Amino acid sequence: MGLRIKKKVRVAVATRYGFVYWEKVMAKARSKPTVDTRKITSLSEADGILHEIADLKAQVRKRQADADIAVNAIKEAMVEDTRPMLEQIEAMEKSLAVYSEYNRGELFSDKKTIELNFGLFGYRQSTSVSVKKTTLELLQKHGFDEAISTKPTVNKEIMRSWSTERLALVDATLVIEDKFWIETKENDLEGSAA
Repeated sequence: MGLRIKKKVRVAVATRYGFVYWEKVMAKARSKPTVDTRKITSLSEADGILHEIADLKAQVRKRQADADIAVNAIKEAMVEDTRPMLEQIEAMEKSLAVYSEYNRGELFSDKKTIELNFGLFGYRQSTSVSVKKTTLELLQKHGFDEAISTKPTVNKEIMRSWSTERLALVDATLVIEDKFWIETKENDLEGSAA
């Protein structure tokens, strides 16, 4: 039996110096078993199996929570360990910026980048557009549609109610399957009896 992965979630932990991010995989509560490994002959046996599944899922959740706590502690320690280095890097980058600005005429008279043995620094022209809350409305009013982003996607939820003929017009089909599923009731480790 395999768990189907629902989605990856980006988790953020606030620290004194910013946020630490990592991805966490969240599994669905429902699963679709692919292999039958036990012979079940009654509903009470089925209920016992559901109880075992719920207990195992509770143990998995506890271990995941313990791992999350350990990862958070490691990341907090890493933030503390690297903070002085990051502050030193920032100070040195500011020193390079001040040096570059002070000597800009001499260093950058014919080029925008200085390449040295251990890296590069210089100036790069950057262009951006600043918009206000009314910009979108005004773009629509004046018909400047090329400046408005739209992303067309297929809405499968709407198409589920369409007839077979209508689906065939757009090269789509309705797939109906009767799939077996399991949903256990949440169990915590203290309340379960193995």
